[in-house]
Amino acid sequence: MPLLHTRELDSHTLLGVWSLEERPEELLHTLPAHLSPEEGLAQAHPRRQREWLASRTLAYQLLQRFTDAPLPLLRDATGKPIFAQKGFHLSITHSPRLAAVILSERYDVGIDIELVSAKALRVADKFLTDQEKTFTADDEQQTCLYWSAKETLYKMYSQKQLIFKENLLVEPAQSPENNLLQGRVITDKFSKLYQIHHELLLNHILTYSIDR
Repeated sequence: MPLLHTRELDSHTLLGVWSLEERPEELLHTLPAHLSPEEGLAQAHPRRQREWLASRTLAYQLLQRFTDAPLPLLRDATGKPIFAQKGFHLSITHSPRLAAVILSERYDVGIDIELVSAKALRVADKFLTDQEKTFTADDEQQTCLYWSAKETLYKMYSQKQLIFKENLLVEPAQSPENNLLQGRVITDKFSKLYQIHHELLLNHILTYSIDR
């Protein structure tokens, strides 16, 4: 079973990463017995069904650290994944090679994973401000990092209807830690700062945030 690792980020929050190596039919057998995945699979693109299955398997493995209750994994009105019990906060991300989940019994959380590629540079004008371009300096990995960081901010806000270039702002954090960025979600009626953690994993950028 290709679970790369799970990590305790604090006493209330876990992060897990899964390497996608099994076939979809193998992953079906790793899901909890109470879960009926047919509807979710039907909504997933055929090429992404393996990612969908791996991320759900990982989410339930993390949940077992907090409770044995057979909780359904649902989506709220904005499409955000949620467990059917108040108090649990969940965020899911996946690529063709990796799936990652962050789960907290206390804090709102967000996570994103992106393969480092030239695609981020090609679309940089659509999501980076002029100031952010000075931070990324046309570097492929740094541009992908800022893209991923904004995806994490988007999930933290969770209300959708955001323009990445206008409502999601990222800059280096004023911190001795070199794996932190500072992000802000700003709209006409909302403004909030978040710390965004990041790391490089198997040529993927992983970013996550915990709203403590």
